[in-house]
Amino acid sequence: MATCLQLYTGARMPLVGLGTWKSAAGQVKAAVMAAIDAGYRHFDCAYVYLNESEIGEGIQQKIKEGAVKREDLFVVSKLWSTFHEKHLVKGACQKTLADLKLDYLDLYLMHWPLGFKAGEELFPADDKGVAIPSNTDFLDTWEAMEELVDAGLVKAIGVSNFNHEQIERILNKPGLKHKPANVQIECNPYLTQEKLVNYCQSKGIAVTAYSPLGSPDRPWAKPEDPSLLDDPKIKEIAAKHNKSTAQVLLRFQIQRNVIVIPKSVTPQRIAENFQVFDFKLTKEEMATIFSFNRNWRVYTISIALQLFPLVVEASTARGLRADAPTQSSSRGLLRSAAPGSAPPREPRAAPGGAGPAPLAIKGGGFGRSRRSGAGAAMATYVQLNTGAKMPILGLGTWKSQPGKVTAAVTAAIDAGYRHLDCAYVYQNENEVGEGIQQKIKEGVVKREDLFVVSKLWCTFHEKHLVKGACQKTLTALKLDYLDLYLIHWPLGLKAGEDLFPVDDKGVGISSNTDILETWEAMEELVDAGLVKAIGISNFNHEQIERILNKPGLKYKPANNQVECHPYLTQEKLIKYCQSKGIAVTAYSPLGSPDRPWAKPEDPSLLDDPKIKEIAAKHNKTPAQVLIRFHIQRNVVVIPKSVTPQRIVENFQVFDFELTKEEMATILSFNRNWRACEMFVCKTHKGYPFNAEY
Repeated sequence: MATCLQLYTGARMPLVGLGTWKSAAGQVKAAVMAAIDAGYRHFDCAYVYLNESEIGEGIQQKIKEGAVKREDLFVVSKLWSTFHEKHLVKGACQKTLADLKLDYLDLYLMHWPLGFKAGEELFPADDKGVAIPSNTDFLDTWEAMEELVDAGLVKAIGVSNFNHEQIERILNKPGLKHKPANVQIECNPYLTQEKLVNYCQSKGIAVTAYSPLGSPDRPWAKPEDPSLLDDPKIKEIAAKHNKSTAQVLLRFQIQRNVIVIPKSVTPQRIAENFQVFDFKLTKEEMATIFSFNRNWRVYTISIALQLFPLVVEASTARGLRADAPTQSSSRGLLRSAAPGSAPPREPRAAPGGAGPAPLAIKGGGFGRSRRSGAGAAMATYVQLNTGAKMPILGLGTWKSQPGKVTAAVTAAIDAGYRHLDCAYVYQNENEVGEGIQQKIKEGVVKREDLFVVSKLWCTFHEKHLVKGACQKTLTALKLDYLDLYLIHWPLGLKAGEDLFPVDDKGVGISSNTDILETWEAMEELVDAGLVKAIGISNFNHEQIERILNKPGLKYKPANNQVECHPYLTQEKLIKYCQSKGIAVTAYSPLGSPDRPWAKPEDPSLLDDPKIKEIAAKHNKTPAQVLIRFHIQRNVVVIPKSVTPQRIVENFQVFDFELTKEEMATILSFNRNWRACEMFVCKTHKGYPFNAEY
């Protein structure tokens, strides 16, 4: 057990905790379990990190194993800025508790002293990229925080990123019931915060230091920025104590009675960061480290507005991923973001009853159902021109919330799915791979039972980049081969670290590659055994024709994945592809109701009265009707969900059949309306949506 600092409430807060900001999705649960095994009892979380569900899973597993009891732990979370309105505070806290699978928090902090406009966007900004405030007063928010203590939802409350004047406002608030127990601030030798730390401690407020190592993995770091971990004086002190530089930096805070929350997902580093109670820095060494101060901040809210949204993949598609430092600014890509860069929101679908095991559909290239692994029913399939059988129903993973993808994959496999649709640009293939491997390890499926699809992103269209991109995906998915690899879009973008390279006008920068050359590199992947089949996505019939007519063509496309739903029925393109022996997959089959750029006036398939009427007749949900619509057209369909109940419901579509009249009714909805336009590339020579089909 770590040594503790006693809060004014009487609670004992461990001096060393595990930080979880920037922790890579899919690795947080294992990090939490490794931390508990190493002796950590303090976990620092936040709603905006979008990984609290994984943290909760790790905590619950260790409680179940008997390694700890709930009362042994000290769990901290934070109220995000879009929930500052008084009536929103309790619901935000309850959401965090539900994700963490806890009945109470030991400490709940107001993350920033500024409120943002309430709503689904975590970083609401105007057309100029300026944050939209909520015009709330944090004293009103504080009153709602105090009510959480009274309700037993939290044991103590505090603040984060507040200055002394803002703290003073709370302390001087008329009728104050509970004063802040803790303030969490950025603090390291380059930003020692001596005055603020002294002020807080004089008021009986404990201080927690975030970014205690200087946040070396921050994505906005510049080459000329100072690096604490590489500082010669720190290294010299570390060598004297036979410790790492990180351990010295952590010990520096502990000797100031400052709580410290280093972040890591690596078991070895997690353990090392905890081994800081067996040595002591001298007064001279402490003075040396204090002398580093330059009031230099790693993190400001302005950086957050520009950079943090893609860390959490839940805002306005502006910025960098902190867990993927190679991704660039994508400001202005809101409507143009490719599948994978959108905020996660669950599609709306009413609950439906469970049906019997899937029935085989005869003819039309479909095969009979078979069972595989733990008695799970295999979906019916379409036979590709390679002879491979592609399940007609798969799990889509675009927009799946970080931290929830592994569980979604395992739930899908348990429900009978054997087809998983992935892409490099979705930035979650590592989690998908973990789910797959878990189910293989459990013996539920074998690798050969699965049909795994991924896609080559636009910045890898140059011939020499294709193989490396594929290998990166295979590594993330932890697989030796893909069943199907698609060119994601028929347009190449400038190679480099930016996934969406744009010029000063926000227009995509072309790579000037030819898709025929990219196709040759795709064919080489088949010959190398890295992929079983290759195909395309978002290609129009003219672009497909170019490939089919290519001199020396070795492998024709096995599949074309396109946006398809009743508002965009793609009848001509589907007939064309099927006439050429090319299977079609429909993405956004429910109309992508959770797309971040949706407007209030946009049509909603799931709310359409006619769809609801058909669904009621079959005792099904609107989502099930929309999925069945594609299946009866011999179109593969990949609905996305991370909710186990919906994952199961979406698979229960083989026990009913739409009538000819119902199919005709749904086809009549067509209005050639696209949810995904890739608007930023509208002037690109390869832009596919200028052709009729």
